[in-house]
Amino acid sequence: MQESISENKRRVIPFTSAVAIVVSSMIGTGIFTTTGLMVSMGATGGDILIAWAVGGAVALCGALCYAEIGANLPASGGEYHYLSRLLHPALGFMSGCVSLIVGFAAPIAAAAMAMHLYLARIIAGWPVEAMAAATILLLSLLHAYDVRLGSRVQTALMALKILLIAAFILGIWFSAGDASQLSTVDFKPALGASPQFAVVLVFVSFAYSGWNASAYIGAEIEHPSRALPRSLIAGTVVVAVIYLLINLSYLSAAPLADISGVESVAHTVAERLWGAAGGKIVSTAIALTLIVPISAMIMIGPRVAEAMARDRLMPGVFAGLNSRGVPSYAVFLQAALAAIVAVTSSFGSLLIYIGFTLNIFAALTVLSLFRLRSRGESRHRICIGYPVTPLVFLAFAAWMTVWSVRSEPRATLAGLGTLALCYLIYFVRSKIV
Repeated sequence: MQESISENKRRVIPFTSAVAIVVSSMIGTGIFTTTGLMVSMGATGGDILIAWAVGGAVALCGALCYAEIGANLPASGGEYHYLSRLLHPALGFMSGCVSLIVGFAAPIAAAAMAMHLYLARIIAGWPVEAMAAATILLLSLLHAYDVRLGSRVQTALMALKILLIAAFILGIWFSAGDASQLSTVDFKPALGASPQFAVVLVFVSFAYSGWNASAYIGAEIEHPSRALPRSLIAGTVVVAVIYLLINLSYLSAAPLADISGVESVAHTVAERLWGAAGGKIVSTAIALTLIVPISAMIMIGPRVAEAMARDRLMPGVFAGLNSRGVPSYAVFLQAALAAIVAVTSSFGSLLIYIGFTLNIFAALTVLSLFRLRSRGESRHRICIGYPVTPLVFLAFAAWMTVWSVRSEPRATLAGLGTLALCYLIYFVRSKIV
């Protein structure tokens, strides 16, 4: 009875906040940094737009699959919960361990450092590592206090971010005059089968990561069987549209030669249109908007540790809820891990490692949809286009895995080593218990 009361008290996140969590988890630094790198690999404007559209379509396929699984298994924990129930507890345990460090703590630290690196370009002597750790700890205090307050703050931050992005897009379109630069939107058919285009799609897929964010807080969303799948689908569609509009803005404002190889594309475009002052203003705005994905990951990440603790795979203290229904100890655990990473690490070499390991568990979760349906347990059939939809996602995930192994064997070996270590821990623990 007490557990039921606790669960009811926790379901306080409305649909709009769930959508905000998905959107804010997805829109990070990727959209502001990767387009110039795509151009340097030989991509034209048309190739760039196709890549972002393909990435959005694949993310939507994944969101549709997660939507059906989440509607039928509406609990917090994301892949950990789904894989444990549908495939095997060992896979669930491995995904949970990977999520704690690779899925949340490291990306939180990376985003916090990126935010303060932007500010360091504007404010001389800015203490990047210390401020990154302070940002993590302060946001963790907020989300450890009250889930309802945290979700409201998250929604407000996301609304502010959308307004800033909209202002940036409209400012470019009005300042650029005509769309003459869109004449560069041509295509290179041969590029689509090249290794360079594979790299382009890898960049795009990383920028779309986070489309499954609300799956981690399924038990805390009001009417989860309806709101959870809708938040996944709506959030993914919104971000895909935003990404295409931003890239159209880049292409309408600057020749491809001016942005080729440039990581800070938004800064370059702003400086070209509005001068040095405009570039600094845009860079400052981008830096401040990075607080949004940091806050979102801090909010949803601890639900993995909590779910594992409920299943007695972690110390029980991390399953404890405070008086406002928040797993506060799990929040503080994640804050400590992320803060340690922020002050001790650099993240350039982690890109493929993070993408490789998380890609495996996303693919396994999509694969588990077939198990859900074969058991006859899918009461809410949401995945449009089944079985083609999950097969498209799985094909893309397999292609990404093969490319990762070929391009960065050391990083993928590190990922495989992590998986092996997680399984060894599970095996030893299962023998002891």
